[in-house]
Amino acid sequence: MTENQVTYSPQKISIQERSVLVGDIVFVNAHKANLSLLRKRFMEGGYQVQETPHFLLFTRVEAPAIILVHWFDPETIDADVKHYVALELQPLGLLPTSQRYGEILAGIVGSGFPEDARRAWKYFGANTLQRFMIYLSTVSTPPFPDYTTIGSFATQYQRICELCSGKTLLDAGCESGFLPLLIAERMPFMKRIVGIDIRPDMFDIAREIAGERQLHTVQFIQSDLLAEDFSTIGQFDTVTAIGVIEHFVEEDMYRVLANLLKVTKQRLILTVPYGEDTPTPFYGHEQLFTPSRLETLGKWCLEQLGNCAEMWVEECVGGLLLIERM
Repeated sequence: MTENQVTYSPQKISIQERSVLVGDIVFVNAHKANLSLLRKRFMEGGYQVQETPHFLLFTRVEAPAIILVHWFDPETIDADVKHYVALELQPLGLLPTSQRYGEILAGIVGSGFPEDARRAWKYFGANTLQRFMIYLSTVSTPPFPDYTTIGSFATQYQRICELCSGKTLLDAGCESGFLPLLIAERMPFMKRIVGIDIRPDMFDIAREIAGERQLHTVQFIQSDLLAEDFSTIGQFDTVTAIGVIEHFVEEDMYRVLANLLKVTKQRLILTVPYGEDTPTPFYGHEQLFTPSRLETLGKWCLEQLGNCAEMWVEECVGGLLLIERM
């Protein structure tokens, strides 16, 4: 067996066939590999190794200087990988910025099928949606430590489903499009559901999943929440922004909120993480919120609507603010 091979069942597959380069990191999918042999081979190549429950991090001075090995099953991987990346790799100093966080996620998912990135992300999207559907069909999400990325968002999505009003919905900053897809699945009376994001990277996958599940009321549109002509997208009975406004500096946040209020016919629903320390750089957070600050933000929204609205704030894996026009 050569130095660049590891044993996969039922045949030997070279590391190159299970690896991708993203940024300056080589990602290796070692699902069903002989990890002891893999560790030995890299250490013989001069690498230092750090191990976590889901990763082997190999580093050395010479290129390739960083190799990240994982053993997630390419056919069952889902959004909970984000939780393990943050929990296990941030203490190793591997997540200095949100860009690096995105590169690591892309490398882990992409290394499942290095020659077919679309297939890799399709599994990721379909598996994540299925997990959401399972959680939302139960009374409550599981407790920590099972309460990971999907579990926490499922709690928020369940509450959003309960609070939705009317027959049209806009999800601002929808990222991978899971909330619009879930709303379409669970609320078939909805006539129009639109997900928007400034980055349309995952829209093709989301559209494909929507087509396969016969979710014909869902659209995905690239849009900038800061755009002066944002209101041309139309008005919606319910507008949601789940974990969005904390990604903007304060001045831009108010511009985003003003734009969202313009397109809200009945209810605007926001969620934010709560925290007392400093924003988390690798999540791209620019601000932190407390219950009192979120309530102050709600009062600002009421002022913009000429106080012809009502609001409430509640705890929901962080804070939830609802603005309802009167």
